[in-house]
Amino acid sequence: MSSHVDFVIIGQGLAGTALAWRLLRCGRSVLVADRARGGSSHLAAGLITPVTGKRLAKSWRWDELYPEAVAFYREIEADTGTTFFHQRPALRIYGSEAERDECVRRSTSLLRGLVRPDASVRDDWFLAPLGAFEMGAARLDVPRYLDASREHLRAAGAYLAAEIEPRGIELTATGVRIPSLSVEARVVIFCRGFDADADPWFGAIKFNAAKGEILTVRIPGLAEERVVHRGIWLAPVGIEVFRVGSTYTWDPLDSRPTAEARAEIESRLREFLRLPYEVIDHQAAVRPVIDAGFPVIGRHPHVPQLAYFNGLGSKGSLLAPFFANQLAAHLCGEGGIEEKVNVSRFLVHPQPPGG
Repeated sequence: MSSHVDFVIIGQGLAGTALAWRLLRCGRSVLVADRARGGSSHLAAGLITPVTGKRLAKSWRWDELYPEAVAFYREIEADTGTTFFHQRPALRIYGSEAERDECVRRSTSLLRGLVRPDASVRDDWFLAPLGAFEMGAARLDVPRYLDASREHLRAAGAYLAAEIEPRGIELTATGVRIPSLSVEARVVIFCRGFDADADPWFGAIKFNAAKGEILTVRIPGLAEERVVHRGIWLAPVGIEVFRVGSTYTWDPLDSRPTAEARAEIESRLREFLRLPYEVIDHQAAVRPVIDAGFPVIGRHPHVPQLAYFNGLGSKGSLLAPFFANQLAAHLCGEGGIEEKVNVSRFLVHPQPPGG
């Protein structure tokens, strides 16, 4: 005898978790199935910043994405009784006079109200001969957020630790059936992140996935509460404990830490950190970056009982709430998917298996 739910979500990373919350808010029944082995979301730094890249560009769609993220995470904190979202300025140390001059110029135009070009830097902590700028920012404690959400879902009977193979999903006249779980649903949403396994429906979507590695370090005497950027980032996670990263490599795409990445991170850290440190952990994961460079969401164009939410990349903490809201509204019949991110555009051969 199969149980019935409105939606099954495969994957409890940033995408699947945000979508589950949105669908529950719409009054729908949800089951989140996750293999519980820790994907890229569990390693995500959760950094949310208004300025990005060497050219000091304003983050994509910042003015609409950031307020949505703040409201969403505050709401989930209230529901779970857990604190995991921290709004706090971030510091970016200038790497050149040209970068400093550009920041000063943009602080009165494109980045007005978002940056302070003459931020204070402790010169006994950091090497910053050209100074730094401060920006309004936030950080999501991703593991704590995912754990709190999972426990909330579990208590509501909406979470199951299980691995679902795409080819094990059966289409029915009214939805889908997952025999391995004895579950039927109206729609199954793939929120699997990067997965090299064959997917008969969404496998044609092209990834430009990148492996990233992160160190956890102990720095005695460092009490900086801001995230510090200087080619890499240094983020406080406890008393004198920080995470630092990250690298980008494309071969091989696995979750094994490498000596080369550790050496690269440590070399960059020593360029601006004056204090001695101790490496206490080293982790790696693959970022689910889609070729398009932004999230991809929506129903399969020929199999509407299957949907997709993926491609959050390194800015998932900022992007997930907004696009989860858009997808949830669409799945509940209350809105459409904007063309730029619609999954239909990215399926090279958008025909159902055997179609």
